Amino acid sequence: MKLTTRLWLGVGVSVLAGAATAPAFADTAADSTDRPVQVALLAGQGGEGGEGGEGGEGGEGGEGGVDPAVAARDPAAFLTALDVIAAHYLGARDAYAAGAADAAAEMFVHPISEIYVDLEPVLAERGVPSFLKDMEDASAQAAARAPADQVAKAANGVLAKLVEAGRKAPGGVTPGVEAKVVADLVDRAARQYGTAAKETALEPYLDGYGLMLAAAARAQTALPGIEAADAAAGKELRTALQMLTQAYPTATRPAKLEAQHGQLLAQASKAKLAAARLK
Repeated sequence: MKLTTRLWLGVGVSVLAGAATAPAFADTAADSTDRPVQVALLAGQGGEGGEGGEGGEGGEGGEGGVDPAVAARDPAAFLTALDVIAAHYLGARDAYAAGAADAAAEMFVHPISEIYVDLEPVLAERGVPSFLKDMEDASAQAAARAPADQVAKAANGVLAKLVEAGRKAPGGVTPGVEAKVVADLVDRAARQYGTAAKETALEPYLDGYGLMLAAAARAQTALPGIEAADAAAGKELRTALQMLTQAYPTATRPAKLEAQHGQLLAQASKAKLAAARLK
């Protein structure tokens, strides 16, 4: 059984050194102009944006996937699948608050059929109670154009369930595991930017924006452990995240996407190589 998703969906919920932590996205506000996660991230150490030409690994577009059978035994795959859902809800929540109700409603719907249905047996085996109704509620409220604060509350409820589910990850989770999932997330967000730059519609950009938000939230809890294990790897990840935060400034698509795609790809490649050193 294979769960296939769009490129931007490969994200990982953070758990440090085998201990369950509360990912930062559970408590962030729905207002996309108020970014406590990014502010906290950028306040830490890290260099200037990475150098690089129109190259780098990964390319544009493409498919990503999560195999539920692997997620049942591998903590990175398990956490990745959960954050796939989180990325949808983070992006949709902010988009709805910004007035992009149609795009938000579509994003709320996607993870139900694309991800959760196939993943639910794995979650049940790990002792995670079903939260399908919570997901359907958020989607229904957005489709019905409920008040923004009500939709945000429903989305935050799903995010809180994802936090709890993350505590049931199989096996131990090391800083190395977290570094790899964050690096993969960064790489996908960087590639998605190339797709968004070729179009004027909001949706491709919003995909990358949601991925970036999830990456920043995971990094806020994961980076201390990663940096303690390998300071250089932490620096590369932090720099990549800084660049992505600038590339995706708000839930509403800027009139012109000004980040250099080649530089994003190059820094993402550096982050992946650095993360691969950790165990």
